[in-house]
Amino acid sequence: MAIFWFIALFSSICLEGLGRKYIPQVPSAAFYFLKDLVLLYGLLRYRPSPTVVRSVSYLYRGFGVAFIAGMVWTLIELLNPEQESLVLGLIGIRAYWLWWIAPAVIASVLQDPKVKRRAIYVIGCITLAISLLAAFQFAAPADSSLNLYAVQDGGEELYASAVGTVAATGRARVSGSFTFLSGFVAFTLTTPALLLSLGLQASSRRVRWVALVAAIAAAATLPMSGSRAAVIVGAVVLLITMWTAGLFFTTLGRRVLIGGVLAVVVAGFAFPDAFLGVQSRFENTEETASRLKTVGTFIPPIALAVVDYPMLGIGTGMQQNARYSLLDPNWTAEEGEMEKYLSELGPVGFLLIWTAKLGLMVALLRAYALLKRAGKRGSAGAALSYAALTMIGDLAFDHNWQALYFTGCGFILAEVLEARRAAATQPATPEVQAEPLALSA
Repeated sequence: MAIFWFIALFSSICLEGLGRKYIPQVPSAAFYFLKDLVLLYGLLRYRPSPTVVRSVSYLYRGFGVAFIAGMVWTLIELLNPEQESLVLGLIGIRAYWLWWIAPAVIASVLQDPKVKRRAIYVIGCITLAISLLAAFQFAAPADSSLNLYAVQDGGEELYASAVGTVAATGRARVSGSFTFLSGFVAFTLTTPALLLSLGLQASSRRVRWVALVAAIAAAATLPMSGSRAAVIVGAVVLLITMWTAGLFFTTLGRRVLIGGVLAVVVAGFAFPDAFLGVQSRFENTEETASRLKTVGTFIPPIALAVVDYPMLGIGTGMQQNARYSLLDPNWTAEEGEMEKYLSELGPVGFLLIWTAKLGLMVALLRAYALLKRAGKRGSAGAALSYAALTMIGDLAFDHNWQALYFTGCGFILAEVLEARRAAATQPATPEVQAEPLALSA
């Protein structure tokens, strides 16, 4: 059944870290690549229909050339003289492109309303479990086995950077069920946006309640990561979702507003040390200023002007974290996503990948406009929130972020397809006719 495939996919994304941390006898690569295998099985089992493909092409129109050129460039970079490992290069190709197929596959699976409703319920239940684990981790001592980040393949020795702590509180920077805290941050930024936007518009009361409680729990545990950027971005996503849902003026808007307020209240009263830890990190002005400098690199002219990079790059995959175990355990990666693109692919490859990524944001903005016209405020909120996350999300070097992001895009695409079907059944008017004709072009 389709719902069991989705459960396998979402579980392999979100629970991978538990295997990598607590079952060291199994090579971590087995857990790392499991979600990819589940996705590929879904592609073969639930092959996207021509309607789904046309919808994707319509939303992404104007950026197909950049996408294809970027893919070709990453393949050419496998031949770069600086490329030290074909295996690492193939891992890089997987990181750049594999999960782009996920939205079409997931949207195909979610065409059945029953499957979509159950999928949202599954996301809510898994989110609750991960949030509960994060709360236990935060309450436990930093050196507790609950706060383990990762272990080396087949051994018990921790990585040198095993447990991060916040100096002001001594609390661990939690990772939930993920291998490192970056995965937990990606989860707490992407999943509440889906639950608040899509879960709270569900017709099932049970699904709505699970979505609400899970979103509150995830948002409340977000500060436990100790990430300053996550708190800021999370607040922005929440405001976008509330504004799009209609704030006080619609039932959905009031639900989202209540959920957001409760999340802040729960986090503030139940875990005050989490906010204190984040606040203390903001007070480190030197480090904060250093982080803010990386924000400008999301703008290509700034990145090309301030970042040092080789003109031809050093090869696809050479900035992937797998380089630690495959080539050099003492290697230090570039700090930001844009710096990594420039290092691997040079300025030409960087501009191609950046443009392809911009196409995702534009596609989501088009989905937002389409869904808003269709009166689907919750879905429109999800599309707008994910559009805001696109350019700041690490889609090629953080496998958790990319999998969670593209999974959310699959839900949004499913909503677009539903809106199209509804528009096609309405009485013929110029406004209603225009969209289906454009989508079939």
